[in-house]
Parts: sequence; structure tokens; C-alpha cells
Amino acid sequence: MSTILNYLPFIIILCAMVTIHEFGHFIVAKILGIPAEVFSVGFGPRLFGFNWGGTDFRLSAIPLGGYVKFRGENLEMIQGKSEGSVEEFLSHPKWKRFLVALAGPAFNIFTAILIPMAAIMIGFQESAQNSQPIIIGNVVKDSPAEKAGLQPMDRIVVSNGVKDPAFNDFKLDVTLRADEDIPMTIDRNGQLINVVVRPKADGQGQGARIGIEPYLKNILVSSVKPDSAAAQAGVQPQDRITTINGQPIMTWSKTFDIVKEGKGKDTTLGLERGSQTVIATVKVSDPVKSDLFGIGAELQQETVFIRKTGIGAALGFALDYNWRILKITGVAFKQIIVGRLSARDSLSGPIGMAKMTADAFESGGWAETIQLMGLLSLNLGIMNLLPIPVLDGGMILLLIVEALLGLVGLSLTMKVRERFQQVGFVALMLLMGFVIFNDIARLLPFGKSNNQTPAAQSSPAPQPSK
Repeated sequence: MSTILNYLPFIIILCAMVTIHEFGHFIVAKILGIPAEVFSVGFGPRLFGFNWGGTDFRLSAIPLGGYVKFRGENLEMIQGKSEGSVEEFLSHPKWKRFLVALAGPAFNIFTAILIPMAAIMIGFQESAQNSQPIIIGNVVKDSPAEKAGLQPMDRIVVSNGVKDPAFNDFKLDVTLRADEDIPMTIDRNGQLINVVVRPKADGQGQGARIGIEPYLKNILVSSVKPDSAAAQAGVQPQDRITTINGQPIMTWSKTFDIVKEGKGKDTTLGLERGSQTVIATVKVSDPVKSDLFGIGAELQQETVFIRKTGIGAALGFALDYNWRILKITGVAFKQIIVGRLSARDSLSGPIGMAKMTADAFESGGWAETIQLMGLLSLNLGIMNLLPIPVLDGGMILLLIVEALLGLVGLSLTMKVRERFQQVGFVALMLLMGFVIFNDIARLLPFGKSNNQTPAAQSSPAPQPSK
């Protein structure tokens, strides 16, 4: 039961995204005088609903999407079986049908802009390292970073022309540049040094890495479990761990490794508590979990509160955020086409997205899940604009072609339109089958890639739960 509940957020946001998409089609059609017969949340048999304005608003049995049904929008008219009524979708002018087709993706894109815009106006906590200079805490042995001469405590001043990049932006840029030279300028003890790093694919379909981890000055204790080893040793929430067994923190993975090596033994923590320095000795439990680090204390990186109050500033933030996502998506598709990213490992279907949503909900609750909804909504909008038959983009392409042919007195034959839809449907079903097969394969032991590239690790494996 708990596993089913883990995937409930995905069902909720999927229904929300598709409902928003279909509402875009519906409301624009309504404004343009095109009646809709059915507006359904979900597929399959009708469970219940109501009739308003000539439209049957219903909740259907399978909560994985939804649809709007217009009279005469399918091949009935193409095959000559329609009545030619003005209420039929295909009886309306091309410009109206164009706007109706465009409205669904447009509403998804608008939602993708609205979510980060609202988030930044309300304010949210973000990792402090995103707004601080990137200082290298660890360089993985034999990694591209080590081969380029990068060292711990180097500060990245410029990367690929971007001055003082935030770590998340830097990591995303690296992820999408497998086997491409990235020029960097680093500050090493006040001396500026130019280097060129060539990221390598990680062999797991997750892009490229160069093999560095960001430096952490300290780690914040966000909570302490009652009666835990940390509580008994006097560790308190808001303490900052600066050393473990006398060794500085440096990185997440190093911290995790030090604690793991000390399981069952006394481990000494150096703490900052306000202006005081406190030493606490704890015994690490077995197993060592990344959320409580085996001592019953939940740890996280330093965070900062980010908020923009003006609508203009918030809109600018949201547009910039979505533009970066679009660029990343575009580069990712390019990498797949040229073979630098594996389509098998990079493309996810509904099962993969459900797992992604469940992970987001588990780690960040509804706040992170809604943020993911914005990302998925943007992707849904953009993907539906692709000129593929049976998608909105396919209808838009067909309408544009018909309009251009009409300028020279030509038109598409009914047979061409029918074949266009059939080819698109088959292609879409093959794609869906491909990504669903990949989703299932990833869940099986033999479906995991064995071609791993540890030297390309750019972020630590163990992460805090928040």
C-alpha cells in the first residue's frame, strides 16, 4: 500500500498537467464558438460528472490523463461520413483550429512559467553553494578534472565563458558536453590559471562528468532524533559540523566515508554553536544511512532564503529558468542524435516519470514535487508542439501546409490526411513502447548499465534527505 501511495503524487500532477492542457483547448474553442461534446479527466468508462453548456464534464475510471472531444474532429469527416454541420470541428476555419491546437501546449508553457514565478515571490530555501563561488573540495582520481590539472581548493572563476557560475548551472553545462573541450579559468592561491577540461560520459545515460565535488566549509544539523547517539552526545539542531575525527569536512562524500569507516566506534565531531566551538563524541550505528549518517542527526548543506517581491523580477526569474531548461533539453536531444547520449538510458516514459516524482516527493515534499510539475509541464507543452502527427504540433503543421497549398489553389487529399494520422499514430506507439520498455528494464537488475565511469563523478552519491 505504501508503494502505491508513493506514486499518488505522480497521478495527481499528471492529471493536473493534462487537465490544464485540455482546458486550454476547451476554453479557446469555447471562446471561438466551437462546442465540445466531452471534457474528461481520465480515460475509460465514465464514473460521474455533469452537463453544462452542452459539454459533458466527466471523471473517468483511468486517472492517467484526460481529453476533450469535439464533434467531427476525427476521420469521420475525411471519410465523408460527417453532416457538415457548423458545430463540427473540421467545419470551422483553419485559423480557429490552429488557435485551438496551439492553446493546449500554450497553457502548459504558461503553467511552467507561473510555478517558478509564484515560488520566487513566496520565497524558498536554496543551497547556499548555488549563489557562492565554486571551490573544488575533491578531485576524483583519473578523472578528466585530474587530467586537466584541477586540484582541491581551486576556485572556478570562469567556465565556458560564464563568470563565477553557480554549481548547479555549471554541473548541467558539463553534463551536456561529453567529449567537448570546456575552457576554464581557476584561481589557485591568487594565481589565475587557464585549463581545458573534456567531460566524459558516465556510461549510465546521465550525461557527462568531470570528476569534482564542491567544497563544503561545514554541514548544518537540521534535526536530531530523540534518544539517538547524537542527542545523547549533546548535538543540537542548527549546530554546524566543521570537523569529523579532526579532519575538515571538505565534501559530502568524504564526510559520509569518514562516518561510515567509524561505525561501531566513537566518532568526534567538531561543532560550531553560535560563537562557541563544541566537541561531541558519538557512536556511529550500523547501517550508516545517508539521511541520519548513522548518528540520528539529519544533516544538510547551508541554505539561503531567496525571494523576489516585484512581478517584473519574478517574471524575469521564471522566464530565465524555463529558458535554461529549454536550452538543456535542446542540447540533450542533440547529444542523443549524435550518439553522445544514449536514447535508451536518457528517455523516460510514464513509469520513469512516476519514479522521479516519487523520489522528489520523498526528498522534498510537495514543494519539490510542484517544482517538478513545472518542469514536466514545460516538457509536455514543448513535446506537443513537435510536428508529429496525432500531436498538437502535427495538427498545426497540417493546417499550415493546407493554408500554403490553398494559396496556389491546391489542397491535401483525404487519403494523404488519413495516412499522415496513421503514420503518426504508429510512430507515437513505437516511441511509447520504447520508453516504457526502458522504464521497466531500469527496474530490473540486468537492465542497469555496467559501463560506469566513476572518474566522471561531479556530485557525491550520498545526499541529505532535504
